Amino acid sequence: MLSIGAKPLRLCDRVGRRDFLQVGALGAFGLGLQNLLQAQSRTSASGSFGRANRCILLFMHGGPPQHDTWDPKPDAPLEIRGELKPIQTAAPGVWFSELFPKVAAIADKLTVVRSVTHSDTVHTSAGYTMLTGAYHARPNQAPTALPGPEPNDHPHPGSIVSLVRGARSGLPPFVAVPEVIKDAGVNTYPGQGPGFLGKSHSPLLVEASDDKRRIKPPTILLPSDLSAERLQQRRGLLNDVNGVVDRVERSTALRNFDAFQAAAWEMVSSPQARQAFALDREPAATRERYGEHLFGQGCLLARRLAEAGVSLVSVYWHYEGPEDSPAWDTHANNFPHLRKRLAPPTDQALSALVEDLHQRGMLNDTLLVCLGEFGRSPKINNLGGREHWPQVQSILLAGAGLPGGQVFGSSDKTGGLPDRSPVSPPELNATLLHLLGVPADLEFHNLEGRPIRAYQAAPVAGLVV
Repeated sequence: MLSIGAKPLRLCDRVGRRDFLQVGALGAFGLGLQNLLQAQSRTSASGSFGRANRCILLFMHGGPPQHDTWDPKPDAPLEIRGELKPIQTAAPGVWFSELFPKVAAIADKLTVVRSVTHSDTVHTSAGYTMLTGAYHARPNQAPTALPGPEPNDHPHPGSIVSLVRGARSGLPPFVAVPEVIKDAGVNTYPGQGPGFLGKSHSPLLVEASDDKRRIKPPTILLPSDLSAERLQQRRGLLNDVNGVVDRVERSTALRNFDAFQAAAWEMVSSPQARQAFALDREPAATRERYGEHLFGQGCLLARRLAEAGVSLVSVYWHYEGPEDSPAWDTHANNFPHLRKRLAPPTDQALSALVEDLHQRGMLNDTLLVCLGEFGRSPKINNLGGREHWPQVQSILLAGAGLPGGQVFGSSDKTGGLPDRSPVSPPELNATLLHLLGVPADLEFHNLEGRPIRAYQAAPVAGLVV
């Protein structure tokens, strides 16, 4: 068994949370482990193990309704099936909601899992469970009662991959776009970061502009008027300053910061990094294909980053403000919200991403995952919405050798419970880690010294071999 001790990295108070997200992820950590992990992987590999060189995870913040997306129930009563009609997809016998004609057209490249299930009804803790594959210690509590992200949390799979693979080509191994997600814009979802693995495995956060209309390049990248020569001059000046500081007693926090700083220099001087983040280098037709909305830009940036060498990119559906159903949390007016602001960008961007990966020859070794924190209730409420419903949700998978055009598992006739082949979040997360080449017996130690397995369950046998 491979065991890795987790030691928390603490920086001085002057380094804030955003600095952690923007700089902490840039450390080229895990490189010393890489040969050992690769050797172990080769000895334990199955046919599907490690088939994903990269992963794009689309997290549909709020909880998409399974009935109105990937698991319509046309034979159920009106108060369950709703006003939308099902449409045939490119996969024979597979039907989606009428609001997703473009995704339906590429369903032959998708695996639909209709039986993901857990029991947590609260956005933040349920999000933690779906993102990390570990059940939250305090499920089903009011959001204000939860402490938010904590240093001893289980790590996001992007942080685990960061540990295993490290940085490549001057690029961070783990990137998050376009924001840190929060319930109602207030309560931060735990599970988006490294937890007990330490800040060096945090995601690089690539944020949206203040008006939420575009994605800004990371502030750590070079301005266009800064030449490589001027960059080296600045680095020389910084080294001189550090030489003075080194003659003073330095704290452990500052020594840790050196590693972050060195990796940051590598990134800002990397042509691959600068090119990968430059969305304006894409042809206008490609940008139009994904859509000018924030979700479309996030998906396009994810493809560029994956192609450049980033191991895992999380694209989070953005918080749109305090309305009756922010994000996918459609407690009221479910169908108008789906028609006007949720389904069209999703249909456009998701279909464009899958087609783009396919046309570029990337789909075979790229894992695409589209999920939320839970599903929605079978019965439509008196506000025309659907409530939180963790008992069952539908998710989409594609790539990494998964057979397209298939449905795994099923829900019952009302879309309220798994009917066949239930899949738990730990099983789903183990499947992702397996495909990404993380060894099944990789073990960490949390901040209390307790051993924690990277896999909290076995991969889903029907999805991997």
